[in-house]
Amino acid sequence: MSGPTRRQFVKVAAVTSGAVLVGCGSDGDEQVTPAPPGDAGAPDADAGSPPDDGGMPPHDAAKPIVPPEATPESMSFPLGIASGDPGADDIVLWTQYQGAAPLVATVWEMNGEAYVLEVGTFPGMAAEAGFVHVVAGGLTRGKRYRYTFFELDGNERIGRSAIGRFRAPIADDAMESLVFGAVSCTDNSKPFDTLGRAAEQELDAFLFLGDNSYCDGCEVLADYRDLYVEHWAKPEHQALRASTGVLMTWDDHEVENDWNPETIAPQKLADATQAFFEHAPIRRLPETPDRIWRSVRWGKTAEVFVLDCRSERLPSTILSGTQTYISSEQMEWLKAGLKASTSAFKLIMNSVPITAMPLIWDVYPTDRWEGYPDQRAEILEFIEQERIGGVAWLSGDFHLAFIGHVAVDGPGSTQLEILVGPGAQTPSPLAWTLQPPQFDWATDVNNYTALHLDPSKLDLRVVYHDKDGAPIHDATYNLA
Repeated sequence: MSGPTRRQFVKVAAVTSGAVLVGCGSDGDEQVTPAPPGDAGAPDADAGSPPDDGGMPPHDAAKPIVPPEATPESMSFPLGIASGDPGADDIVLWTQYQGAAPLVATVWEMNGEAYVLEVGTFPGMAAEAGFVHVVAGGLTRGKRYRYTFFELDGNERIGRSAIGRFRAPIADDAMESLVFGAVSCTDNSKPFDTLGRAAEQELDAFLFLGDNSYCDGCEVLADYRDLYVEHWAKPEHQALRASTGVLMTWDDHEVENDWNPETIAPQKLADATQAFFEHAPIRRLPETPDRIWRSVRWGKTAEVFVLDCRSERLPSTILSGTQTYISSEQMEWLKAGLKASTSAFKLIMNSVPITAMPLIWDVYPTDRWEGYPDQRAEILEFIEQERIGGVAWLSGDFHLAFIGHVAVDGPGSTQLEILVGPGAQTPSPLAWTLQPPQFDWATDVNNYTALHLDPSKLDLRVVYHDKDGAPIHDATYNLA
């Protein structure tokens, strides 16, 4: 094949189009600094304005749209594709590429199954190990889109990835019902049927609550990458990530079981962190590239607060009176964002439950908020004292699912927590301990969770679906 080399193409394309590229790692190619995430609706000193649409020329409406199906699918995208971490008018597109041709990501606005507008083409550059993160701009709030990565020979499209779908968050002043999917705890040794069933639905977004990859036993970066391949390459995982945009946090197994940030080997943590960001459709802040916490606003319907409840905890502070489960910076960002949010629902992605669990669960409380009671009380009391409505805590980790009140009485007794998943795990033997009046329902059946948000009534309908897609529990809560 003829045409420019990948390095030549990317240099020229990046300069002429102004597109923002995000790379994880470096193989010697120049990297363009990523734009900050632009947490919509949440005050954040670290977050700036999202990137523009890349300076692309306007689409020629008279030019026929050539759909991506016209190009044969390539075998050079073994882990599929993903989209996520949306900003005001953009989103991160992700893949891993094992070919040698120049690469671009192309986005189309959809009307049902019809391609109505080619929004733009964005140059992609494979970083170390072939990971590609592209920020695609020029999106219209609330529209549904499709995208793919094309291999090029000159200007000719010679191969493509799978075709993905996502929806841009609705406009700041819009209010409409939404449906989000959610899961936690997907062990690669178990069937991923629940993810396959979720991929069959038209969800507005999907939330990964942690333990997305079980990397126990990994020591170096190559080990982590190998374990992610076992997860991300599964057809059900690929199908889910292609079906809708995602938001993602982590828990312990992305590093190792119950890891302690104060004692883990720095290089091991650095390798695990790199692997997480390599595989997630998520942007990295230039000032704080390892920061996971951020928020995404879906108009007046919902704002999703993505927490990092693993890497900032300091177990040594439990007895010191300066308990740190999350950093003071993350805590102040969360409180300010909750208070300022004008969305009906405030969904807090919290990998390990904040609920006061029954006594039998207290063998290892340092793993969750209960081991840090001062900070736990701080955020729960803040929500209640400020009378912040529409709050729901979303969590994972426990290898079971439940719906219940954060506490029987006192701080948290008026707040709801929804434990999602497990998507693919060995059932917990402790589901039976979660009984009324604090817990409305619990199960150890593998599932994915659908969250139906009706802002007009402030009703949150929670539906758990099993590996066959059948609903195993369906309950509606009013969060007014």
